[in-house]
Amino acid sequence: MDSPVDVNLVVFQVNGRDDDLLHGAAPARAEDAVRQAWRQVQEQRDVQASEVTRIHSTWQPSRVDRVFLAGTFPRAERTHDFDRPDGDDWDTALEAAAAARAGQDSFVQAERDGEWLPILHTYDGPLKLYASLPLVDGRLYLGFAKTTITPAGRIGMSHLLKNRFEAMTGDELQELLDEACGNLARGLRFGVHDDEAKGRLVSVERGDDNLCAASAIVLGQFHDNVAHHVGEDRLIVGLVSPDHIYVAGASSGWVEEITDWVRTSPDTSGDLVPTVLLIDGSGNMEIIAERPTGRVPADATV
Repeated sequence: MDSPVDVNLVVFQVNGRDDDLLHGAAPARAEDAVRQAWRQVQEQRDVQASEVTRIHSTWQPSRVDRVFLAGTFPRAERTHDFDRPDGDDWDTALEAAAAARAGQDSFVQAERDGEWLPILHTYDGPLKLYASLPLVDGRLYLGFAKTTITPAGRIGMSHLLKNRFEAMTGDELQELLDEACGNLARGLRFGVHDDEAKGRLVSVERGDDNLCAASAIVLGQFHDNVAHHVGEDRLIVGLVSPDHIYVAGASSGWVEEITDWVRTSPDTSGDLVPTVLLIDGSGNMEIIAERPTGRVPADATV
């Protein structure tokens, strides 16, 4: 049961039963929110404190409430969603909690309504958690996520985790690859810009939002399709963000400009470090530039 983040919803579990939960609420800033919620619960039902086995609140109990909890529910497990702010900076805390709650909602919607897509992530991503197939030497990886655009315009993603991925059979993995790549390819189109001095620049686009368009590099016909447009086998590929990709011939006049777009990319998505790739007709990929991150590229174990 969710509540607005400016309300401290407190849930009391009775005798360890997931189907016996009692709810009370108080303003988020209240120092005695748990005590207020407990009074409300007792008005609803004659329940003893000794019967309560777990207490979960939206906000971390205050010092006042921690004293109350220790004295009234000494054996109950205690959990909460968000830490109380240090001092009185509640405006910042509430804003951060609202953003986190929106992210949780996006995750739930992606799980329910999303479609599988291939996802690119680099060494800065949470490789210990995500399913990861290496594309370039411990630095660029392929994963998978159920994705959707929420009614609020947010991108919702539910990533395939490493433990689930490792439990898949070969047939299950192939089925996932086929489904994800099929979903990505649907509606994919190539925008071609001719420049008399620099040559051709290709943008790879996908629908109105370009969601995960950069992942097109993993599609089997990607190289041949783009090489046909630019008239060159060796390609410079700028992954400016997970949703924005530009490609030109390696001998074209676009190389320096694409590299600059990548190095100055404002993308804040987090998992994919903007990257410039060199891709040839044999499918070989080489990273030739990245946006500076302030971290040393990992020779990291996955």
